[in-house]
Amino acid sequence: MFLPSMMNASTEDYWDNIKRASSALKEADFILAGVGSGMTAAGGLSYTDPVLAEKWYPEYFAMGKKSIIEIMCGFWPNAIDESNAAAFWGFWARHILHIRYEPEALRPYLDLFRLIGNKLHFVCSTNVDGQLEKTGFDKNRIYAPQGDYALFQCAVPCCQEVFDNKKQVDAILDNMASLFEVKTNFIPCCPHCGDYLLPNLRCDSNFVEAPHLRNAEIYEQFLSNSHGKKLVLLELGVGFNTPGIIRYPFEMVTMKFPHAHLIRINITNAVVSSGIKNKSISLQVDLGKALNDLLTIA
Repeated sequence: MFLPSMMNASTEDYWDNIKRASSALKEADFILAGVGSGMTAAGGLSYTDPVLAEKWYPEYFAMGKKSIIEIMCGFWPNAIDESNAAAFWGFWARHILHIRYEPEALRPYLDLFRLIGNKLHFVCSTNVDGQLEKTGFDKNRIYAPQGDYALFQCAVPCCQEVFDNKKQVDAILDNMASLFEVKTNFIPCCPHCGDYLLPNLRCDSNFVEAPHLRNAEIYEQFLSNSHGKKLVLLELGVGFNTPGIIRYPFEMVTMKFPHAHLIRINITNAVVSSGIKNKSISLQVDLGKALNDLLTIA
């Protein structure tokens, strides 16, 4: 007997928060967007989706590996040696193709660009799939310290250089010895020292991060300029895998900057710290829906 009234209250709370978030974004002098893996998942590319795993990797799916995460566990990005290099690249070349090169710009990213692209903005992202650039965001306005699927690095590493990998990925996929392994003479190796190349992803202390830190100073300057102004921190699909990059810093900025407000949207873990509750909007809802609704009333 109480269900209809409870549902109405929930719906009213949601739309009230959407309207508040929309107003905050319209009135903002600066917008700092924080983009996590939930953003790409909301666009239909989820590492935990069994349907996607079966579509892209039917051979591994038939072996009982029901998600991309499960498959990746057998080919961890920094775990390569002579015994597994052919199988390692048999998987990783396919994965890079499916995640980085095949997809068009996903709807949530397109909606985000429509929402903030004409405002003074900056984006911090833990994603490595290139979706922000595909959508049209300026590379100089993106800080993405976790790496990029479009790049290789030396496994040692012998240098702080990274290498565009599209041609090598294509070559690997054109020269598979089986469904699972690449021909050994197509295993990518460092042009400087001859050791293996790896995907340029932050996995351990060997990660080549220098190319991704170039925009850190621009990020810091953006924050400095926003102090004392109306700053909205729009956090999208950020969980607790690497909270020290976006989630915790965003809360700290919200607390310390006098006119900062946080909008946190996540299908789970949307709660905000009690100390900034009066400066925050929490939306625990499908990210794609929330962005679309924000655009609808913009």
